[in-house]
Amino acid sequence: MTRSLFRQFTFGGMMIAAMSAVPAQAATRTWVSGSGDDSGPCSFTAPCKTLAGTISKTDPGGEISVMGSGSYGAVVINKAITIIGEGNLAGIFANGGTAITVAAGASDRVILRNLLLNGAGGGTSGIYISGAGGITIDNCFIYGFTTGSVGGVGVKVAASASVQVDVRNTSITHSTHGFVAQTMSGSVIASIDNVRMNDMPGYGVAAQSSGVYLSVRNTFIKSAGIAIFLSGPSSQINVDHSELVNSGTAVSVTAAGATARLNDNSVYNNITDLSIANGGTIATGFNNKSGGNGAGSVPNASVSTF
Repeated sequence: MTRSLFRQFTFGGMMIAAMSAVPAQAATRTWVSGSGDDSGPCSFTAPCKTLAGTISKTDPGGEISVMGSGSYGAVVINKAITIIGEGNLAGIFANGGTAITVAAGASDRVILRNLLLNGAGGGTSGIYISGAGGITIDNCFIYGFTTGSVGGVGVKVAASASVQVDVRNTSITHSTHGFVAQTMSGSVIASIDNVRMNDMPGYGVAAQSSGVYLSVRNTFIKSAGIAIFLSGPSSQINVDHSELVNSGTAVSVTAAGATARLNDNSVYNNITDLSIANGGTIATGFNNKSGGNGAGSVPNASVSTF
């Protein structure tokens, strides 16, 4: 071997070794498939198999697309990310645990779209939010979350800092509670729009601490222990154009300064229509419809018009 050829061979080998030592780079867009492999790059031609395996290879602010129907495993989200299962049965089976945990930063935005979360009658939370700047839950199906210290929850917000939550076009069924929010500091500002909640022995929508501000619109809540529940001091909830039916209590406010405002709702066939205690307030626009309910408290405030 000539000296020149030897130098070329040695240099080429060193380059190949160096290239093989460089770790795989994260990507803005990644893919997950039931037939994928988490050891791969999560690309379109070599998708990963689980969401947990894919998220580590996705850039902050990036997007994970589900390529086919399947069960993709529980995942912890610790950065801005979008997960889209559109066009597929993109499922997470979480018997005995939480399907999706969102523990992201104060400026991170998380979007979850077209996902099916199944607690199989033993899960604790469909989506558990401990931190994020904002989270959107769109067109998801959440059911079967029934275990935990107070029972299972479809969507639970237990934030250590301010967070904004938007739940839309989503179904939460066969869980102990539907949507429960509380904060240790800061605030929770959440909108619940066009959501169906069925068969929950606990709460449909609940604000359990101060600093929680909820808006419920175009939402159907059936067969809950309490459809709308406020136990957080000074918490607020606005309920517009919604239907509260066949529950133990339609609206219950049990904390000083807590206020539920009711506008153009249908309240039918509940054991108790309204319940007020401990200095709480239920304000109405006097345009709600009611029938077949057991009598409860009388609204003690009105919604101002202008």
